[in-house]
Amino acid sequence: MKRFIRPLILAAGMFMLFSLSSQATNDPDGFVTMDKNIRQMISFYDSDTIILVIPDHYRISENDMNEIRNFVFWKQKPEYIVKCESELNDSDLRFNLHFFGPCYRFSGAHFSGTPFAVSEKGFTFEGTGFTQPEDAFYFMNSSGNRLYTCRNGENAPLSYTRYMAGAYQLYIFSGERIVVPALPQETEHRIASMVWFHTGRIASQKPENRAE
Repeated sequence: MKRFIRPLILAAGMFMLFSLSSQATNDPDGFVTMDKNIRQMISFYDSDTIILVIPDHYRISENDMNEIRNFVFWKQKPEYIVKCESELNDSDLRFNLHFFGPCYRFSGAHFSGTPFAVSEKGFTFEGTGFTQPEDAFYFMNSSGNRLYTCRNGENAPLSYTRYMAGAYQLYIFSGERIVVPALPQETEHRIASMVWFHTGRIASQKPENRAE
């Protein structure tokens, strides 16, 4: 009986994931599909070492560092090397880089591949400015080797970890609310649950994670 139940659960999960993805009414043109996004997110964290890049003269809190580490639940957590932006060298660029901190405090040299324009106190997306302390964004580049999780205020929540970001290439948050993609509020948490489910399913298919 168990060999029949598991495929049914997986099929139901995939159907729900597809149904939820169709409810996103503001998924920007050209962004890769939900399934690819999740696989890309998993691949980013498959690295043994990730360089966490913060703005110069920025101090990351212990709570934030713990949240960043604990985002990965499906495998052994990667090692993080924390570097200020000015400390990056050419050899660092071969690693997966995770940019964290207020985007307007970075030089902007590494943000040219993002869809955001950095402003004095925040960022702009498609002509809309986001300058409140609780405004934040998540963006994974199309190559899957650069992750940006930037918020304007240092005391705002890390919304990307609480919503298990990964279903979409881009999220914009305002506190605990998802602004982009535009989703019904009840759908936001359902998608987060499905990302958790889908991530575990994909990770379990990897040979090194399969039970003997």
